[in-house]
This record gives sequence, structure tokens and C-alpha cells, in this order.
Amino acid sequence: MHKIRKNPRLSAVKLAAELEKKFAIKVSPETVRRVIRSYEYNSRVARRKCFVNEGTRKVRLDFAKSMLDKDISFWESVIFVDESKFNIFGSDGRIGVWRKPNEELNPKNLLPTVEHGGGGIMVCGCFAASGMENLVSLKIIWTNISILKENLKICAPKLGIQSTFKLYQDNAYNNAKHTALNVHLCLQYNCPKVIKTPPYSSDLNPIENVWHELEKRTRKHDISSKKQLKAVLTEEWSKIEHSYTKKTSSNHAKTY
Repeated sequence: MHKIRKNPRLSAVKLAAELEKKFAIKVSPETVRRVIRSYEYNSRVARRKCFVNEGTRKVRLDFAKSMLDKDISFWESVIFVDESKFNIFGSDGRIGVWRKPNEELNPKNLLPTVEHGGGGIMVCGCFAASGMENLVSLKIIWTNISILKENLKICAPKLGIQSTFKLYQDNAYNNAKHTALNVHLCLQYNCPKVIKTPPYSSDLNPIENVWHELEKRTRKHDISSKKQLKAVLTEEWSKIEHSYTKKTSSNHAKTY
């Protein structure tokens, strides 16, 4: 347990191999997992460490305060949008750690904030409390006006919130992809409202939970090519239940 406390990212497979190498004790990775769990540690996806300085801290606090009076009906009319990267052999954006309950923000259990690495497939998706919509494979940066404009036109009516929807996208006024002039103009004329989110605040966007759910479902398949990965991602995305999206949106409303 000393090794787990020192380095929560160690896998059960690696620990089992070390036991056999150092002490000639042969145990299965599952036995290692059972022992770790007996000490109230569970395997969880490590959260990203947010880049928070004095300025961004104030912006995050002001944003949270502005959301305090928003009820569930407000969030039910929000379309959450984001892009994410998935790799053929597992996402380099999601790393597991062993931790106890309520220790997700312990510095040892956090990952540094980095941009997407090389390889894999970039996708853009959106969801609302009423369901999932369009997962788009991104071959070019999504300042391409046609991607954003066409998806807004298609998604909002299908989700039943055409005239009242609000768009929530991560790092909306910090990320160049989201603040390019053509995107700004598109949002101005195609969105009733855009929620201005704080910079470096991916942890505030509930679509991060959806990406994690999609990752879990995708890894149940044997994938050996980008073509297969794209097909599986699209299939599993379309299978995410309405009950899941409604619960995710509802839970987000309770965070403020």
C-alpha cells in the first residue's frame, strides 16, 4: 500500500509483476485489486489539474455565483458542446488512479493540464437533458463555420429546444477555436444565448462525464484501426440512453 499512496497511478498488473520479481510471490492482478480495495481505495479516472491563477480563480467564482439561481429547467434547455480525442488503443487523455472517496482533488490524484497528444481521432459532440445528438469526426479545426452552423440547425429542433436553447462550450472565451470571428458571428445569429464559461474549466462541463462513459463503452470492443474506432464511437454514442443524459444534466444543476 505504500507504493499506491506514493504513486496512485500504478496499475494492478504492474504491482503484481513487481511482487513476483522482488519477492517471488505470484499473485493475479485481480488479487492485487481486491487487497487495494480492502483499504478503501478505488480505481477512478484522474481529473485534470485546472490551470487556476488569481485571475482565473475570480472568474470561476463569479461564474459559479451567476449560476446559483438557475434551476433544473434552465439547464434542461442547455446544449453542452465539446471536442475530445480517442485513440485506437485507449485514450491518452484518461488515466486511472487509486484513491479513496472524496480525494479526487488531492494533488497526487490530478493530472497536469495538457493539450491533446498525437494520433487517434478527434470528435465533436453535443448533448442536452433530452438526449444525444451528432458526433462529428474532426479532420480540420472546428472553426470551420459549416460544422458549427449546420449542427446547431439540426440538433436544437431534434432536442426539442429550438427557440430557447443555450450553448455551453468549454473555455468559450479563452480558446482560439471558440473565439474566432466567424464562430462568434455564427453563434450571434444562430444561438438564442451563449453561456460564457471561465477559461481552463473543463471540469465544469458535464460533457466530460459523457466522454468518460463513451470511453468505457468503446473499450469493450476490439479495435485495430481508425475506421473501426470511428464506427464504434458513432455506434456507442447513439446508444447512450435518455435517462443518462437527463441524470447528467440534473446532477450538473446541483453542483452550484
